Amino acid sequence: MKLQFIGTGSILSDRLSASALVDGKLLIDTPNGSMKAMRRAGLDISAIDVCLVTHFHADHFFDIVFLFLEQGLAHPRDSELVLLGPSGLAERLGRLFDLAYPGTWPGIKDKVPPKFVEFGEEGGEWSGRGYSVRALPVQHTVPALGYHVTDEPGARLGYTGDTAHCPAVDRLAADSAVLAIDTTFPGQGRLGHMGLEEVEALADQWPDLRLLPTHLSDDVPVSSRPNIRFPSDGQRFSLDPSGSLTTIGS
Repeated sequence: MKLQFIGTGSILSDRLSASALVDGKLLIDTPNGSMKAMRRAGLDISAIDVCLVTHFHADHFFDIVFLFLEQGLAHPRDSELVLLGPSGLAERLGRLFDLAYPGTWPGIKDKVPPKFVEFGEEGGEWSGRGYSVRALPVQHTVPALGYHVTDEPGARLGYTGDTAHCPAVDRLAADSAVLAIDTTFPGQGRLGHMGLEEVEALADQWPDLRLLPTHLSDDVPVSSRPNIRFPSDGQRFSLDPSGSLTTIGS
Protein backbone atom coordinates (compact mmCIF):
# COMPACT_ATOMS: atom_id res chain seq x y z
CA MET A 1 0.00 0.00 0.00
CA LYS A 2 1.33 3.43 -0.99
CA LEU A 3 0.28 6.36 1.19
CA GLN A 4 0.85 10.00 0.25
CA PHE A 5 -0.14 12.95 2.41
CA ILE A 6 -1.59 15.71 0.24
CA GLY A 7 -1.71 17.97 3.30
CA THR A 8 -1.06 17.59 7.02
CA GLY A 9 -2.31 20.83 8.57
CA SER A 10 -5.18 22.28 10.56
CA ILE A 11 -7.01 25.48 9.57
CA LEU A 12 -4.55 28.00 11.06
CA SER A 13 -1.39 26.32 9.81
CA ASP A 14 1.17 26.97 7.11
CA ARG A 15 0.69 23.35 6.10
CA LEU A 16 -1.92 22.37 3.52
CA SER A 17 -5.21 21.11 4.93
CA ALA A 18 -5.15 17.46 5.95
CA SER A 19 -5.81 14.90 3.22
CA ALA A 20 -4.24 11.62 2.08
CA LEU A 21 -4.11 9.48 -1.05
CA VAL A 22 -3.77 5.68 -1.06
CA ASP A 23 -2.25 3.96 -4.11
CA GLY A 24 -3.09 6.98 -6.26
CA LYS A 25 -6.77 5.99 -6.34
CA LEU A 26 -8.36 6.14 -2.87
CA LEU A 27 -8.59 9.70 -1.57
CA ILE A 28 -9.31 10.55 2.07
CA ASP A 29 -10.98 13.97 2.35
CA THR A 30 -11.13 16.79 -0.20
CA PRO A 31 -10.15 19.95 1.69
CA ASN A 32 -9.66 23.46 0.36
CA GLY A 33 -6.87 23.53 -2.20
CA SER A 34 -6.34 19.78 -2.36
CA MET A 35 -6.95 19.45 -6.10
CA LYS A 36 -4.44 22.23 -6.87
CA ALA A 37 -1.96 20.54 -4.53
CA MET A 38 -2.41 17.26 -6.37
CA ARG A 39 -1.88 18.97 -9.71
CA ARG A 40 1.34 20.59 -8.48
CA ALA A 41 2.54 17.20 -7.20
CA GLY A 42 1.95 15.66 -10.64
CA LEU A 43 -0.75 13.30 -9.36
CA ASP A 44 -3.43 11.96 -11.69
CA ILE A 45 -6.77 13.17 -10.35
CA SER A 46 -8.61 11.16 -13.00
CA ALA A 47 -7.27 7.96 -11.38
CA ILE A 48 -9.23 8.49 -8.15
CA ASP A 49 -11.89 5.78 -7.91
CA VAL A 50 -12.89 6.01 -4.24
CA CYS A 51 -13.24 9.05 -1.97
CA LEU A 52 -13.69 8.78 1.81
CA VAL A 53 -15.16 11.86 3.48
CA THR A 54 -14.64 12.12 7.24
CA HIS A 55 -17.05 15.03 7.80
CA PHE A 56 -18.51 18.11 6.15
CA HIS A 57 -16.33 20.92 7.52
CA ALA A 58 -14.90 23.06 4.73
CA ASP A 59 -11.27 22.10 5.38
CA HIS A 60 -12.18 18.45 4.75
CA PHE A 61 -14.94 18.61 2.14
CA PHE A 62 -15.26 21.74 0.01
CA ASP A 63 -12.85 20.73 -2.78
CA ILE A 64 -15.10 17.79 -3.63
CA VAL A 65 -16.70 20.12 -6.19
CA PHE A 66 -13.34 20.42 -7.94
CA LEU A 67 -12.74 16.67 -7.79
CA PHE A 68 -15.91 16.26 -9.85
CA LEU A 69 -15.00 19.13 -12.17
CA GLU A 70 -11.45 17.81 -12.70
CA GLN A 71 -12.81 14.42 -13.71
CA GLY A 72 -15.96 15.55 -15.48
CA LEU A 73 -14.52 18.32 -17.62
CA ALA A 74 -11.21 16.68 -18.50
CA HIS A 75 -11.75 12.92 -18.21
CA PRO A 76 -15.40 11.81 -18.07
CA ARG A 77 -15.69 8.45 -16.35
CA ASP A 78 -17.02 5.18 -17.71
CA SER A 79 -17.48 3.84 -14.16
CA GLU A 80 -18.91 5.21 -10.94
CA LEU A 81 -16.92 7.36 -8.52
CA VAL A 82 -17.48 5.74 -5.12
CA LEU A 83 -18.10 8.26 -2.32
CA LEU A 84 -18.19 7.14 1.32
CA GLY A 85 -19.17 9.49 4.12
CA PRO A 86 -21.61 10.44 6.87
CA SER A 87 -25.36 10.43 6.35
CA GLY A 88 -26.45 13.26 4.10
CA LEU A 89 -23.41 13.09 1.80
CA ALA A 90 -25.42 13.05 -1.44
CA GLU A 91 -27.66 15.92 -0.34
CA ARG A 92 -24.69 18.00 0.88
CA LEU A 93 -22.81 17.56 -2.37
CA GLY A 94 -25.82 18.67 -4.39
CA ARG A 95 -26.24 21.78 -2.21
CA LEU A 96 -22.56 22.60 -2.47
CA PHE A 97 -22.68 22.43 -6.27
CA ASP A 98 -25.76 24.67 -6.30
CA LEU A 99 -23.83 27.27 -4.29
CA ALA A 100 -20.60 26.96 -6.26
CA TYR A 101 -21.83 26.53 -9.86
CA PRO A 102 -25.63 26.79 -10.00
CA GLY A 103 -27.32 24.47 -12.46
CA THR A 104 -24.23 22.40 -13.29
CA TRP A 105 -24.69 19.39 -11.00
CA PRO A 106 -27.01 17.35 -13.27
CA GLY A 107 -24.59 17.60 -16.20
CA ILE A 108 -21.53 16.81 -14.09
CA LYS A 109 -23.29 13.76 -12.63
CA ASP A 110 -23.77 12.45 -16.14
CA LYS A 111 -20.00 12.64 -16.75
CA VAL A 112 -18.95 11.48 -13.27
CA PRO A 113 -21.68 9.13 -12.03
CA PRO A 114 -21.48 8.98 -8.22
CA LYS A 115 -22.12 5.94 -6.06
CA PHE A 116 -22.97 7.18 -2.56
CA VAL A 117 -22.34 4.99 0.50
CA GLU A 118 -23.58 6.79 3.61
CA PHE A 119 -22.98 5.72 7.20
CA GLY A 120 -25.10 6.63 10.21
CA GLU A 121 -24.41 6.58 13.92
CA GLU A 122 -23.32 2.94 13.92
CA GLY A 123 -20.81 3.26 11.09
CA GLY A 124 -20.52 0.35 8.69
CA GLU A 125 -18.46 -1.46 6.07
CA TRP A 126 -17.93 -1.35 2.33
CA SER A 127 -15.64 -3.29 0.01
CA GLY A 128 -14.69 -2.87 -3.60
CA ARG A 129 -12.03 -1.58 -5.97
CA GLY A 130 -9.41 -3.65 -4.11
CA TYR A 131 -10.15 -2.42 -0.58
CA SER A 132 -12.18 -3.26 2.49
CA VAL A 133 -13.23 -0.13 4.37
CA ARG A 134 -14.71 0.11 7.85
CA ALA A 135 -16.24 3.43 8.96
CA LEU A 136 -16.27 4.21 12.69
CA PRO A 137 -18.14 7.18 14.19
CA VAL A 138 -15.69 9.41 16.05
CA GLN A 139 -16.21 12.29 18.49
CA HIS A 140 -16.04 15.70 16.84
CA THR A 141 -18.13 18.89 16.87
CA VAL A 142 -20.26 17.53 14.01
CA PRO A 143 -21.01 13.94 12.91
CA ALA A 144 -17.70 12.49 11.74
CA LEU A 145 -16.09 9.21 10.76
CA GLY A 146 -12.71 7.57 11.08
CA TYR A 147 -11.75 4.84 8.62
CA HIS A 148 -9.91 1.53 8.62
CA VAL A 149 -8.67 0.57 5.14
CA THR A 150 -7.31 -2.87 4.24
CA ASP A 151 -5.99 -3.72 0.78
CA GLU A 152 -6.06 -7.16 -0.84
CA PRO A 153 -2.52 -8.15 0.28
CA GLY A 154 -3.49 -7.25 3.87
CA ALA A 155 -1.87 -3.88 4.63
CA ARG A 156 -3.89 -2.10 7.36
CA LEU A 157 -4.22 1.69 7.53
CA GLY A 158 -6.26 3.68 10.03
CA TYR A 159 -7.25 7.33 9.59
CA THR A 160 -9.00 9.10 12.46
CA GLY A 161 -10.13 12.28 10.74
CA ASP A 162 -10.95 15.06 13.22
CA THR A 163 -11.73 13.62 16.64
CA ALA A 164 -11.28 13.81 20.36
CA HIS A 165 -9.89 10.71 22.03
CA CYS A 166 -12.79 8.25 22.03
CA PRO A 167 -13.42 4.47 21.83
CA ALA A 168 -13.28 4.52 18.00
CA VAL A 169 -9.72 5.90 18.15
CA ASP A 170 -8.75 3.01 20.42
CA ARG A 171 -10.33 0.53 18.00
CA LEU A 172 -8.43 2.04 15.09
CA ALA A 173 -5.20 1.87 17.10
CA ALA A 174 -5.81 -1.77 18.00
CA ASP A 175 -6.71 -2.87 14.46
CA SER A 176 -4.26 -0.84 12.33
CA ALA A 177 -0.57 -1.28 11.59
CA VAL A 178 -0.28 2.42 10.72
CA LEU A 179 -2.60 5.13 12.05
CA ALA A 180 -2.80 8.68 10.67
CA ILE A 181 -4.09 10.51 13.72
CA ASP A 182 -5.50 13.94 14.56
CA THR A 183 -2.79 15.81 16.49
CA THR A 184 -4.07 19.36 16.35
CA PHE A 185 -2.70 20.68 19.64
CA PRO A 186 0.71 20.53 21.38
CA GLY A 187 -0.67 19.42 24.75
CA GLN A 188 -4.09 18.05 25.62
CA GLY A 189 -6.79 17.93 22.99
CA ARG A 190 -9.82 20.20 22.98
CA LEU A 191 -12.62 21.44 20.71
CA GLY A 192 -13.18 17.99 19.22
CA HIS A 193 -9.51 17.37 18.46
CA MET A 194 -6.65 15.40 19.98
CA GLY A 195 -3.36 16.74 21.27
CA LEU A 196 0.17 15.36 21.26
CA GLU A 197 -0.05 14.18 24.88
CA GLU A 198 -2.91 11.84 23.99
CA VAL A 199 -1.15 10.62 20.84
CA GLU A 200 2.00 9.87 22.86
CA ALA A 201 -0.11 7.92 25.37
CA LEU A 202 -1.45 5.80 22.49
CA ALA A 203 2.12 5.30 21.23
CA ASP A 204 3.09 3.99 24.68
CA GLN A 205 0.04 1.72 24.85
CA TRP A 206 0.62 0.24 21.36
CA PRO A 207 4.40 0.23 20.82
CA ASP A 208 4.12 -1.79 17.58
CA LEU A 209 1.69 0.71 16.05
CA ARG A 210 3.16 3.33 13.69
CA LEU A 211 1.53 6.71 14.32
CA LEU A 212 1.53 9.50 11.72
CA PRO A 213 0.27 12.77 13.23
CA THR A 214 -1.78 14.95 10.91
CA HIS A 215 -4.15 17.94 11.11
CA LEU A 216 -1.23 19.65 12.84
CA SER A 217 -1.03 23.16 14.18
CA ASP A 218 2.32 24.86 13.66
CA ASP A 219 3.18 24.79 17.38
CA VAL A 220 2.99 20.99 17.78
CA PRO A 221 6.52 19.84 18.69
CA VAL A 222 8.26 16.72 17.41
CA SER A 223 7.85 13.71 19.70
CA SER A 224 10.64 11.54 21.07
CA ARG A 225 8.49 8.40 20.82
CA PRO A 226 10.13 5.98 18.35
CA ASN A 227 6.82 4.89 16.82
CA ILE A 228 5.62 8.44 16.06
CA ARG A 229 6.73 9.87 12.72
CA PHE A 230 5.66 13.35 11.62
CA PRO A 231 4.83 13.49 7.90
CA SER A 232 5.19 16.60 5.78
CA ASP A 233 2.91 17.80 2.99
CA GLY A 234 3.41 15.58 -0.06
CA GLN A 235 5.43 12.94 1.78
CA ARG A 236 5.03 9.33 0.61
CA PHE A 237 5.19 6.05 2.51
CA SER A 238 4.96 2.36 1.71
CA LEU A 239 3.06 0.04 4.06
CA ASP A 240 3.29 -3.73 3.69
CA PRO A 241 1.09 -6.45 5.23
CA SER A 242 3.67 -7.11 7.97
CA GLY A 243 3.18 -3.55 9.25
CA SER A 244 6.51 -2.26 8.02
CA LEU A 245 6.40 1.47 7.15
CA THR A 246 8.99 2.86 4.74
CA THR A 247 9.49 6.41 3.54
CA ILE A 248 9.52 6.74 -0.26
CA GLY A 249 12.00 9.28 -1.57
CA SER A 250 13.64 11.95 0.56
